[in-house]
Amino acid sequence: SAAITLAAVVGLALLLAQDLSRFVAERIHQSLHDDEGKVMGNPEYEQAEQVWANGDYLEAIRLFRECLAKNPRQVHVALRIAEIYEKDLSNNLAAALEYEEILKHKLDPERWGWAAIHLCNLYNRIGQSAKAEALLRRIVDEYGETAAAAKARERLTAIESESQPQPA
Repeated sequence: SAAITLAAVVGLALLLAQDLSRFVAERIHQSLHDDEGKVMGNPEYEQAEQVWANGDYLEAIRLFRECLAKNPRQVHVALRIAEIYEKDLSNNLAAALEYEEILKHKLDPERWGWAAIHLCNLYNRIGQSAKAEALLRRIVDEYGETAAAAKARERLTAIESESQPQPA
């Protein structure tokens, strides 16, 4: 009877430990990887967003960089910087440089692939089509099962058909 009770208590403790470890792992994952792109309760991020909303884009970038320096795994902050360069400051080269840095991070394959597709668009806008094509090939080679790779294959097919000599 004592052995059965002990086994039950140990079994219950193991189940509780498993649930607790899953809960802790999930919380840590959420704190490191905010998939919705929101920083809950981060006053520095909110301040940078407010500065951006007021139209002071360079100051907003500076504040976002400070936030990113303190939280380097919050890739959405780096994406926000790139977005400001591209959309608000019309600086595709600076946006491309930001995306190059973003792609150095360990991201889930789909997220990496779409960031790379966006970088290809920027490369094409700044006249670096060879870099765009090389990156499209990398997406297909390294992330072939993603939706981004399907898009990359489409674009590569279009590039190849454009480079084929047209019959006269």
